[in-house]
Amino acid sequence: MNKLYFNFSVLIASILLVFMIGCKNNSSSPTAPSSSTPSTTTISMAGNTFSPSSLTVAVHTTITWNNNSSTAHTATSDVGKWDTGNIPAGSSKQTTFDSTGTYHYHCTYHSYMVGVITVQ
Repeated sequence: MNKLYFNFSVLIASILLVFMIGCKNNSSSPTAPSSSTPSTTTISMAGNTFSPSSLTVAVHTTITWNNNSSTAHTATSDVGKWDTGNIPAGSSKQTTFDSTGTYHYHCTYHSYMVGVITVQ
C-alpha cells in the first residue's frame, strides 16, 4: 500500500511539474508587429517639388509617386538604384524599397527637384 501511495504521489507531482512548466508566467511584453510588414506611402509631385521631399519608411515599403502637376516628371535615384521613367501629368508609378539605406533622388527633367528617402 505504501508503494502504491508513493507511486501515485510521484505521478501527481510529475503532472503538476509539467503543468507548471507549460504555464510558466512569461513577464516579457508582447512583441510589436514586424517592421518588415509591407506598407505603402505616397510622394506627390506638385509643381516642381516632391512632397514630402524627405521621408523615412520601413523596409518593404512601396512608394507611390503621384504626378499632380501639369508636366511630366520622374523619380530617379542619384546612384542608379531605380528610375520610375516618365510619369505623365495625372499619372503615378510605384517603387518598393527592400533594403535599408538613404536614397537621394531627383527628377530627370527638373534637376532642382530633389528628395531623400531613408529606409530603416
